[in-house]
Amino acid sequence: MIRRAGMRKWENSHPLGLNGPPAEEKYPNQDPHWDHQTGGHRDQMKDLRNIIVEGIREAVPKAHHLNKAFEIRQEGTETPSAFLERLRESVRKYSGLDPNDPVGQGLLKIHFVTKSWPDIHRKLQKIEDWNEKSLNELLREAQKVFVRREDVKEKQKPKMMVATVNEQTGTGG
Repeated sequence: MIRRAGMRKWENSHPLGLNGPPAEEKYPNQDPHWDHQTGGHRDQMKDLRNIIVEGIREAVPKAHHLNKAFEIRQEGTETPSAFLERLRESVRKYSGLDPNDPVGQGLLKIHFVTKSWPDIHRKLQKIEDWNEKSLNELLREAQKVFVRREDVKEKQKPKMMVATVNEQTGTGG
């Protein structure tokens, strides 16, 4: 696996005939009996070492930071859809999972519910069998809570203004 990846990298950076021998010569299957005292052989060994290092870089899976993928939380003013999109991007970037495959969807669902703003989190947790619901259904419910929160704020504005006016004029209501 490492050999194949290293040879592929060599062939991509050194096209046949243009600047060097084929990768099979650079990464032989048998002992080529290179002498480290000879300049040409030393160059061959150096190239082989570089091919091996590049092969390792190419073939060995990258470390994933699953914790970093899920350390984000929903901001108070952030819409549920914006939070879900940020969560998807974080999963894609740090975990190496595809957020659209079943495993990615399951993880997204769990973290969408658990990392949502507290009022949304409570509502989603109350839904019976929420873990069986689709992500779109959960998003729809979260959106309802978010909109309701905004409606309550709008209804409280006139009451706050009346209370402020009454306080300033000294009349009690």
